[in-house]
Amino acid sequence: MKSGIDLVVLDMDGTIYGRQFAGGISARVRRAISAVQEAGTPVTIATGRIFDFVRAIAPELGITLPVITAQGAVIGDPVSGEVLHESLIREDDARNVAAWADGEERTTVFYLNSSGGCTRLVQNAPGQGNGSSGWEGWDSSTYDHWFGSPREMHEKLLDVMSAPGVRPLKFITVNDPTLEPDQTGALQKRFGEGIHMSRSHQYLVEGTAPTANKGHGLLRLTERLGIDPERVLAIGDNENDIPMLREAGLAVCMGQATAVVRSEADWVAPTLDEDGVAVALERFVLS
Repeated sequence: MKSGIDLVVLDMDGTIYGRQFAGGISARVRRAISAVQEAGTPVTIATGRIFDFVRAIAPELGITLPVITAQGAVIGDPVSGEVLHESLIREDDARNVAAWADGEERTTVFYLNSSGGCTRLVQNAPGQGNGSSGWEGWDSSTYDHWFGSPREMHEKLLDVMSAPGVRPLKFITVNDPTLEPDQTGALQKRFGEGIHMSRSHQYLVEGTAPTANKGHGLLRLTERLGIDPERVLAIGDNENDIPMLREAGLAVCMGQATAVVRSEADWVAPTLDEDGVAVALERFVLS
């Protein structure tokens, strides 16, 4: 029997995806996603991760609908690889960010899109003296998990962003609020209306074009599919998910979410470690 939900939209990191699970996603969550699809309700992804990454994951989950990626900057068909929508950061705004990151010696990665939907990752990096690929000194596998790989390492991001024809989708920069204040608001003020800043992880903040967020992505996708957003179940865990939670008819956040995110949710699921997405799908779609 089909539920009153016509579409399920899932965030990845902190919602269904984590390093603690084999293959990144727990067996129970995989089973729940499959059961929802078998019951007749389609499922898709809305994530900060890039289109290339999601295309590799989508077949494992049986996802064939367009996916929302790069914080809503790219909507793409995971089967054909076709980019259906793209929102780019203006080149002068990207150069402003690059100059700041270089001057602050703050580990930052830009994601540059090609016309075919493939993404080039470029990062500023310290010299070889600290033995790490970032100024924080974390092990390389941590940077690879958070930023993606392979990445081009450059002494100065501004040199890359000043080249003609760059097509920046987004950037990620490190901000550990246990060591310094949360920089999201300060960076929003610094970069102005040309950049939309949001926190996507405990240690990371991201910038996109002002029209690129998961809420805009959800509305573009539902319009394309002919689905009423009020009949969408969206599940996320962090502040970058708030625009999506606000647009969905049923908003669920994960149990480890902050109070700010919880205030936007209709229901709080168990945590990622407790298979919260599976519990939510069982409650709202499969029951």
